[in-house]
Amino acid sequence: MKPFFKTILLLGGVLLSSGLHSQPLVNPNATPAAKDLKKFLDMVYGHKIIAGQMDEGYLQYIRDNTGGKEPAMMGYDFNGLSPGQGGNNDAAKAIKWVKEKGGIAQFQWHWNSPDGKGDFYYKNFDLTAALADTGSANYKAIIRDIDRVAVEMKKMQDAGIAILWRPLHEAEGAWFWWGMSGGESCKKLWNLIYDRHTHYHKLNNLIWVWTSYGTTKPNWYPGDSTVDLIVWDYPDYGTNGSWKQYNQLFGGKGKLFGIGEDGTLTNPDILTTQGWLYFLTWAYMVLDTDQHKDGKNSRDWLNQVYNDPRVITLDRMSFGPQAVVTGSKLLFDFDGDGKELVKLKGSSSFTNRGKITHYEWRLNGDLLSETDSIAIELPLGSHSFTLSVTTDSLETHDVTHEVLIRTPSLFLNKTARASSVDILTGSHANLATDGLLSTRWLSADRDPQWLAVDLGTPHRITSVRIYWSAGSAKSYRIDMSNDAVKWTTVRTFTDQPAGERTDSVNQLLGGGRYVRVWGISRNGTGYGIREIEASGQADPDVVPVPEGTQTGIDDHDPGVPNRFRTGHAYPNPFNPETTIPVFLPEAGMVSFQIVNLIGQTVHQSDYFLPAGESFFPVKATTFSTGIYLWQMTFRDQTSGGRFFLLR
Repeated sequence: MKPFFKTILLLGGVLLSSGLHSQPLVNPNATPAAKDLKKFLDMVYGHKIIAGQMDEGYLQYIRDNTGGKEPAMMGYDFNGLSPGQGGNNDAAKAIKWVKEKGGIAQFQWHWNSPDGKGDFYYKNFDLTAALADTGSANYKAIIRDIDRVAVEMKKMQDAGIAILWRPLHEAEGAWFWWGMSGGESCKKLWNLIYDRHTHYHKLNNLIWVWTSYGTTKPNWYPGDSTVDLIVWDYPDYGTNGSWKQYNQLFGGKGKLFGIGEDGTLTNPDILTTQGWLYFLTWAYMVLDTDQHKDGKNSRDWLNQVYNDPRVITLDRMSFGPQAVVTGSKLLFDFDGDGKELVKLKGSSSFTNRGKITHYEWRLNGDLLSETDSIAIELPLGSHSFTLSVTTDSLETHDVTHEVLIRTPSLFLNKTARASSVDILTGSHANLATDGLLSTRWLSADRDPQWLAVDLGTPHRITSVRIYWSAGSAKSYRIDMSNDAVKWTTVRTFTDQPAGERTDSVNQLLGGGRYVRVWGISRNGTGYGIREIEASGQADPDVVPVPEGTQTGIDDHDPGVPNRFRTGHAYPNPFNPETTIPVFLPEAGMVSFQIVNLIGQTVHQSDYFLPAGESFFPVKATTFSTGIYLWQMTFRDQTSGGRFFLLR
């Protein structure tokens, strides 16, 4: 495969969210490959996120669990180049990854102590003293090791590839020897490496990456003249976390911000407020917990992230126009008038070939607008928008954006507490009251467990709905209280089905300030609740009604495990577009096939669809009038129907 960076063409920063980030590399003599790579990073920044993985050994696992996807960025290491270590072949691997695959290579260096007395955690190497005496054995050993790395970098420069170079990673943590002597010595070492590689060895294929822990550690930033990118290892994605700290410290410097290492794959939803350039998952952490005790990602989550259109995987490195919709996917009708104003923007759409000249919005298949943004008042329910963009060279791309308008639950954004949180995912209790079915509370893997919601004041509660994830309860009860000390059980359920399901408990009597779901026994591992909702109204005098005096017991509906399903195409007959309602229990790839009445396949393709309900658009612009059979497959489940195209 021809490397993408050799053919990329950009026009005057048109695609950048801010011209500040299109600044040149710190090395004025950067190679064309390095400049092209930086242009690509500038183009992506603020729009999408690049998927990265440390260690090629995990590629097959990723392919097997994502439908063949691969990360766009591969992480390598110069560990092994110190005397006596036996060498390192990662430069050759990186050349192959970039030149044959068209990917991006990132290097860090787990540098053994230069004096040969220990590894990178060695505590007795005096960096300050070594740098102070340029004639000392330790200083000469530092230079020797830097030069050994330069030999490998020269191989990559001669091969025509550029790399992201992240030396002295996690220095501010002070757990590696290069950080144990303090900030000033570390910055001197950084500048020595930069000078030796850039000026002595004439290595111009490097994009220099500094690892910073923001305001959580002492700031040892080496300076604007030697740093191109700034990355955080294992960031805090909270409102006041890593992204905010980076903007406070480095926001005016024009540096791109990335995620140098992480365990759990970054949720692409964070891009609406935190525009991280890339994430690089650390080696074994990409695995599920049944593959490695320190695995951080379920197979479903791995598949969902790698197939998300906002995530750049290896197959998406060379692309034309990319339609991007910004705006809410979930709105609540707080005023109770049965409608809400939906505002969506397409101005973040971009292309690496020419420029975008035309926008086209459709709502449930009908043309809505030809501007870059829309505002429309819509009723409660699910609404499917499609944005199509066209460039001056007539290339097109479209993306579907689902908006759900709902009546708010009593529990929405109320404080929730839980008996435990799964330590691998950090899925805390408030994720069960955030209104999003894409998030969830997960408990520890033991019985019993509970989740309690505080309404703030007593409320009469008429119904409770629990959206269980795969970790559903086999047996559980619902308790209510006005003081969170004395609890009254209002319903108990046993022998419930395994897997994802929705339990609706209706016609409840009484109420309270607090509602608790008490898990008695599990169907699988830990308990998981995507969302818990309630209906009712404030009542200062209400008290819980015990289970024995509740009415409407038979109105409990355990439902069925949420499963893949489709509805009837509408409109039908149609010309030339129709839509098919689809429900997926979780996001993933769907195979779609259209067959004519004599059994010939006239269309077959794969699409990534979000979890929950959506409308799948069908465009039959090249088909003839007739009856067609369609079939949609999600994993091992198939559903289908027929529609009539009438020209």
